[in-house]
Amino acid sequence: MQERTVLLLVVVLVTATAGAGVAVNALRSQDPAPWRSFDVSITRSGTPRVGSPLNFSVSVRQGTVDPKTLWVVYLSLDMGSMDILSSTPGTNPWGYRTVWNLTPLDLTAPKVFSATGIPTTNGSAMVYAMIWVPQGDLDSVSVDAQGHVNPAGVSLMTVQTDSFWVDAPA
Repeated sequence: MQERTVLLLVVVLVTATAGAGVAVNALRSQDPAPWRSFDVSITRSGTPRVGSPLNFSVSVRQGTVDPKTLWVVYLSLDMGSMDILSSTPGTNPWGYRTVWNLTPLDLTAPKVFSATGIPTTNGSAMVYAMIWVPQGDLDSVSVDAQGHVNPAGVSLMTVQTDSFWVDAPA
């Protein structure tokens, strides 16, 4: 009699465990998209040639992170060795034209930030759009004279790149 009770208990436990596994798989999201804190894309227009203006647009939309839930979050556009002609007005304590404070913004719909630069050297070039949070206070963030943010002092949320070839002047 005791053996039947143990056997019955084992069958019930195995069935319950299998049922729980089936239920978890049935409830799991079928969305194959990877987890993204923010959706970021870069578009470029103009001729990539030394001395010719290139226009960059960075589109940012919140993914799984609402910027208002972070103590502070920034977008920076590292344009390499380009001279920056203009940009969407930056809002940051460092005073750089290609760094924007995203914290107070509603990013449920895409917001576009623009910058225009002139390549100064020919060859391979890359532009980085980074969304980041300082690891310490704002003074802990290292930003050089050209506005390049050192990723060693920040927690990167998202990075998007655009690589292209810059031709020599005609």
